[in-house]
Amino acid sequence: MDIAAAMALTGEGYSRRRIARILGVSRNTLRKYLTHGDGPPAAGVGKLAGHFAALSEMLAEKPAARSMELYRRLTVMGYSGSYDLVKRKVRALRRQAAVAGTEPLPGARAAADMGRVTVAGRPMWLFTLALEFSGRIYAELSERVDLDVFLDWHLSAFRYFQGVPAEIAYEKSRNRLVKAFVGGTGVNLPLARFAAHFGFQPAVARAFHPWEVGRLKRPLRMIDSLFLKGYPLISVEGANTALLGWLLGREGVGDRGAVKDRFPLEQAGLIPLPKAGFPRFRPKLQERPTPQHAAAGSAGPDFPGANSGK
Repeated sequence: MDIAAAMALTGEGYSRRRIARILGVSRNTLRKYLTHGDGPPAAGVGKLAGHFAALSEMLAEKPAARSMELYRRLTVMGYSGSYDLVKRKVRALRRQAAVAGTEPLPGARAAADMGRVTVAGRPMWLFTLALEFSGRIYAELSERVDLDVFLDWHLSAFRYFQGVPAEIAYEKSRNRLVKAFVGGTGVNLPLARFAAHFGFQPAVARAFHPWEVGRLKRPLRMIDSLFLKGYPLISVEGANTALLGWLLGREGVGDRGAVKDRFPLEQAGLIPLPKAGFPRFRPKLQERPTPQHAAAGSAGPDFPGANSGK
């Protein structure tokens, strides 16, 4: 059972009956997991009960402490239970802290990801940008990817949301291409300039927290498994239009209807789009214009205002 999801739903005010129905478990199982953290109560849990406060204080003082170190300190204080029980409780406390400490405010955060997918036998790239407060997702497919495509994906997402989140998190430890675009240490200058222009802060997801990585990867995996598998690709443009329609349709299914309710609040917290466009780093080569096009000056950038501020 996904204890993090159960705790998140509890924090949002869902009843245990409804959470159990969503997660497909019994209410008794749910109660045991929520009471004891990472799983049903183990034998000897009473031996640790008197040391919960001390264990929490140790973790607050040293969040990165290893479970074995905490176990040894507890034995000095009189704990006589097993190491496995301490390890499971430490894991549960860390997850609780992560869930409680990462509930975003409207417009505060989004998670970006990209990966290789196969659509109707054709290899493609899929980009997703998910707003964490409302859960609304922007996604786009492309047959190629470079720095400009990566930044254009962001711009399309900002236009789709009609605003910019204050922070965008990137999980780059398992994706060499994202690492190349974002930066191996810190943030690359192109992305830093792009972020400064639109007013958001690039952030790196902490890869040592597996549940954070899972949250970032969830939209990509969901789209790949539920939408792209078996999709009869005719054109990339048509697939992208259908994909956004499918994502919006999912917001109105069952308990996901909350996305529609939360998105207006999210939108109010987004940073407005700047009036000036952002220049491409590597302008595309363009065909020689005809006399009519040259007179009209139509051989311009890919989107309005792209050369502003040069």
